[in-house]
Amino acid sequence: MDSETPDQSLIDQLALHGVLEQLTKGQAELSFVEQFKSEAIKTIDKKKSIDFLVKELKITDKENFQKWCQNRRLTDESNLIRYAAYRYKRSLIIKELLKENGETVFLKYKDRLDRVLYSLIRLDSEDLANDLYYSIESSELDFGTAAEEHSCGPEAKTRGIVGPVDLTTPHPEVAARLRTASPGKLFSPFKADDWFAIVRLEYRFDSEYNETTKSFLGGLLVGSKSKELAQKLMNLHLELEVN
Repeated sequence: MDSETPDQSLIDQLALHGVLEQLTKGQAELSFVEQFKSEAIKTIDKKKSIDFLVKELKITDKENFQKWCQNRRLTDESNLIRYAAYRYKRSLIIKELLKENGETVFLKYKDRLDRVLYSLIRLDSEDLANDLYYSIESSELDFGTAAEEHSCGPEAKTRGIVGPVDLTTPHPEVAARLRTASPGKLFSPFKADDWFAIVRLEYRFDSEYNETTKSFLGGLLVGSKSKELAQKLMNLHLELEVN
C-alpha cells in the first residue's frame, strides 16, 4: 500500500490505523461523565481531582508528571483541571454504578477476569487421542512430549502449554471444562470442532472482587452506557469527512 500523502486528512489517518473507534469511545465517555447527574456527586473539588489523577497515574515525580502533561497537551492549567475532574468524577460514577449490583456484574464478567494456564493436545484421530490420554494418565508418557510430537495445533511448539489466558479465549468446549477444574485435572479426549482434544489444567488464578476488579468492571459499565453515543460520533466523523 502507498504511504500516506501529506494532505491526507486526520480522520482518514485515524480510521486507517484503527484509532478512530478508540477516539470516539473516549469522546463519548467524556460526554457521559460530564452530563451524569447524581445527588451523591455534586461538587468536584479541584485539588481532590488533581490528587486523584496523580495517584491514578502512579507518578510520584513532579518532573515526570509535567512530561506526562506535555505529551497530552495538558500544560494549560484549565485543561489539566478539567481532565483531572473528569477522571475523578468517572471514579465516583463507577462506585455509584457498582454500589447496588457490583457483585452481580462481577459474576457476569468473571470469565474475562479469571486466568488459566493449561496444556492442550489437538488430534485428528480419536484412537490416537485415547492412546495418548491413557499413556499420560498412567505416567508412561510426558504430556509435553506427547504435545510436541503429536499435536496438530500451534501448541506443539510450546509443548502443549497455552496461556495464561482468560476463559473467553479457549474453544468453548475447552473453557467449559477448565471453568471449574482444579490444577492437575486431566480431561479424557473430547470433540471440539474437527479435532479431538486432551486438556490438563496447570494453574488457575481466580479473580477477586477488589478495587482493581471494580475499576475494570466500572470501565465496562461506562463504556456500555456511552456505546450508543460513541457510534453516533463515529458516524458523524465519517459523514463530515465524506461531505
